[in-house]
Amino acid sequence: QFNRALNGHRQPGSVFKPFVYLAALIHGSQEGGKRFTATTLLEDSPFTWSYEGQEWQPDNYKGEYFGTVTLRTALEKSLNSATARVAKEVGVKNVREIAHRLGIESPLPALPSLALGAVEVSPLEVASAFLTLANSGVRTRSLSVKQVTDQGGLVLEKRDIRVQKVLSPEMTFIMNHLLKGVLDRGTARSARIQGFDRPAAGKTGTSNDLRDAWFVG
Repeated sequence: QFNRALNGHRQPGSVFKPFVYLAALIHGSQEGGKRFTATTLLEDSPFTWSYEGQEWQPDNYKGEYFGTVTLRTALEKSLNSATARVAKEVGVKNVREIAHRLGIESPLPALPSLALGAVEVSPLEVASAFLTLANSGVRTRSLSVKQVTDQGGLVLEKRDIRVQKVLSPEMTFIMNHLLKGVLDRGTARSARIQGFDRPAAGKTGTSNDLRDAWFVG
């Protein structure tokens, strides 16, 4: 009776990070108009993000930091600190706007931890958002039943397929190219090692205490 795909809300973890980098590629930094590209250099080291009288410090997996890295490497290796720095520069509200634009419908609080996927969403929402990337920036509404007909073929009820262009094909091409590196060199490389050699783009994710593990592509 419990449909996990529709009703199971879990933290997506690092699966959420592509929205951070997409916001960076589209909007750039809030101050100074800095533009981001795949080769933009980022700092991956411990830091503290102060907001609303509070402090938040993102930690990398196993406490390992890589110093100066490219944006591409930060995404491929799923580096928390570098990603959080990008989110701070770009603005959490811009990250949230991109996630909603692509297909995430759950409420997303404008908190720093949003950048690392510390919110709850459903698997269908995540799939819908990545589908928009796979579909060259065109968002579609998921349907389980397209139409109902009687035995004579008369349509009794019908739902229209709704599509909306939310990103340019050029921007989705860049994002998908970056996500291919996740499989070729990054956190999903084990798929290649085990023999999966088809063209693919995707992102891994784990939630706090390794409770949930994700892959979407």
